Amino acid sequence: MDHTTRAPAESRVLEDDPWAGLAAPRVLPAPQPPDAGDPVLPVMPWDVTGPASAGPASVDSERTTVATVPGPVPTAVAASVPGVSFPPGVAAKLGDYVYLLVDARTGRPFHVARGRGDRCFRHVEAARVTVDHGTAVATDSAGAIRFAALDRIRDAESDGRPVRIDVLRHGLTTAEADLVVAAVDDVLALGLATRLGSQRTPAVELGASLAKRAKIKRAHQVVLLRVGAHGTDVDYAGARHGWRIGRRWVDPASVRSPRWAVVVAGDLVAAVYRIERWEPTPGSGAAGAVERWSFSGERDVELESRYAGRSVAAYLGAGPPSQVTYVWCGPHWVNTAQ
Repeated sequence: MDHTTRAPAESRVLEDDPWAGLAAPRVLPAPQPPDAGDPVLPVMPWDVTGPASAGPASVDSERTTVATVPGPVPTAVAASVPGVSFPPGVAAKLGDYVYLLVDARTGRPFHVARGRGDRCFRHVEAARVTVDHGTAVATDSAGAIRFAALDRIRDAESDGRPVRIDVLRHGLTTAEADLVVAAVDDVLALGLATRLGSQRTPAVELGASLAKRAKIKRAHQVVLLRVGAHGTDVDYAGARHGWRIGRRWVDPASVRSPRWAVVVAGDLVAAVYRIERWEPTPGSGAAGAVERWSFSGERDVELESRYAGRSVAAYLGAGPPSQVTYVWCGPHWVNTAQ
């Protein structure tokens, strides 16, 4: 067996080897002092050198320095904005909470959200990051500059006064916090896209939307007369006049004519009258004017108890409801006057 000692291979780096830089750091000569006429370049944070020597390096020094390439720097760190946090242990006691961002100039809240940990401070920090360091830091995939809340924070702090952060409620479950956020957004009319959306509705309209549906029997030939929105006066003297009714519907002897006038406010039945006759509304017969009619009749207590307070929205159809709608009159089960 040949035990000849081999000489160690000469260490060399090929110029076209793409992995050479990863195998060993590139060795650079020590920097030389600039000449009097050379421009002086600023020292950047990534111009990091190896361990500093005990004293200033001399011009004749043969020491070398290894240049290092910095890794990705987190946005919050790169921004150099001092972090604000709750004291240790406080975040765990808070659980889920709801916080407000308040404009110190007016004392009015402009943003509400649910948070955990130190999230309530991050909105303000993100807005300051973009202001202090331009958009280069904040226009990454997170898109910090795109959020309207950040623009609002910058506007609120434009005179130098910081945005105030108020914790509105804490110790909540996630579902409870979302409910509080939605309610506060509705009350303050902030117009935010909350998880639960808005349920703010006038009580009368909400009652109408949840009311039971009126199911008009086939034997009840009625005309729905819509006097106006919810809450409109439905007294007989005002409700009976001025309806645009075709002549074929006003003949009591016709089998197609309605037998009851159902007065509707919004889409709820307000009153029911048994029709005795139709007569032209005074003043509606002028030249060029649309002919209108008034009904006469007595209140029908039995039918009113059956239909009053119930919704007839299903009979009014889609789109803006007509003032006059026929149900179980004529060849079709429901007809709308045009």
